[in-house]
Amino acid sequence: MLQQISFKNFKNFENASLQLGPFTLLIGANASGKSNIRDAFRFLHGIARGYTLAEIMGEKYIEGGVLQWRGIRGGIKEAAYMGEPSFSLSVGFEVLGDDRFFPAKTVYSIEVRPVTGNGGPLVVNESLYEENQMVFDTNTDSGDSLGNEPGLVRVRVRAGGKFKKGQIESCSAHQPVLTQLAKRIEGKRKDKAARESVHAINGTVAALNAFRFLDLDPDAMRMPSFPGQTILGDRGENLSSVLQAICEDTARKKALVEWIRELTPMDASDFQFIADQTGKILLNLVEENGHVVSAYSASDGTLRFLAMIAALLGPRADRLYFFEELDNGLHPARLHLLLQLVERKAMEGKVQMIGTTHSPQLLRALGKNSVAHASLVYRHPESHRAGIRRIVNMDGIMEILEKQDLARLHESGWFEDAVYFSDENEDSP
Repeated sequence: MLQQISFKNFKNFENASLQLGPFTLLIGANASGKSNIRDAFRFLHGIARGYTLAEIMGEKYIEGGVLQWRGIRGGIKEAAYMGEPSFSLSVGFEVLGDDRFFPAKTVYSIEVRPVTGNGGPLVVNESLYEENQMVFDTNTDSGDSLGNEPGLVRVRVRAGGKFKKGQIESCSAHQPVLTQLAKRIEGKRKDKAARESVHAINGTVAALNAFRFLDLDPDAMRMPSFPGQTILGDRGENLSSVLQAICEDTARKKALVEWIRELTPMDASDFQFIADQTGKILLNLVEENGHVVSAYSASDGTLRFLAMIAALLGPRADRLYFFEELDNGLHPARLHLLLQLVERKAMEGKVQMIGTTHSPQLLRALGKNSVAHASLVYRHPESHRAGIRRIVNMDGIMEILEKQDLARLHESGWFEDAVYFSDENEDSP
């Protein structure tokens, strides 16, 4: 599980950290920085997919001119805070290895120089530490992080065997070291330290690759799909075939029916999946009275509920989901039911979720465990600088919550006022 992500000179975060729980809710005004947090997670996800820095921050096309990856908003020009030459991201989490009884605490960090002239963005520094022990680090004894050749970064790898002081490798600075190093080590070393390093690197890549960013589009959710396509697309593609796979399991189908009946006004009792002449199937919801509603005519809110349920209950769920505007398109009277689903799945420990919201109704329904991991993202009124503050860490908040609920405080702007006042006191001599 991810425990923390830290930002230095990234977008509008000069220096900030976000503590993460099973379900982390982010609140804050528009343009405060919530979407920049999403960009940071997407940057890390792009690393795990093996892309170069230029592809992560720009775009990635595959054969036939098909767009495979949409870059980070603002590209290289707006990646660093207020024109700083570089930015850094650091993430702390636990990697559960197959041959370990206890999870290993891992910290991965990368510093990037986004604008370098004609050569494209470069890695400045990068490291991976497991249980406070180095797996690899670009801070070599030479003090020259880019080595002697342009476009290369020197990397020290954990010592082992004859490599008593650690193995030095040169990797391309145009691509994160994390996705270059494992094959290099395997090709040169067979000692225990090498195997442990490869295991830690591969575990980190797997953890960062298990991110999903759902930006659900009703038109995409209404598209038929082929049976067996069991990965829900970020826009909701393959919804019909993912739901069909869920319905093949009696217990999961029962849970699906119960949730859709709770979350929508429909009296749904069953699902049908009708095939067209090409073999693609389309979801049909069957109500108790026999009335059939196809995905074509189902409401946007119903489809959004179905897609979120499919993501969490589907046969190929990922480890972390980022839901932007969690409450978008959902009736306020049913937000508490959506939260029940999200919080229940998060507490099972198999799926971690991050969501953003502007909804006071959603905050009003937030459970105590989720309140403990909710954070305010704010922008200082007199500067471009953004900050992050856990709600439970604000001065006097526990006493205030005994008299006021989160929704009322959010509506009144109390959270922003509280952090602005706190920041002013910290900055004063």
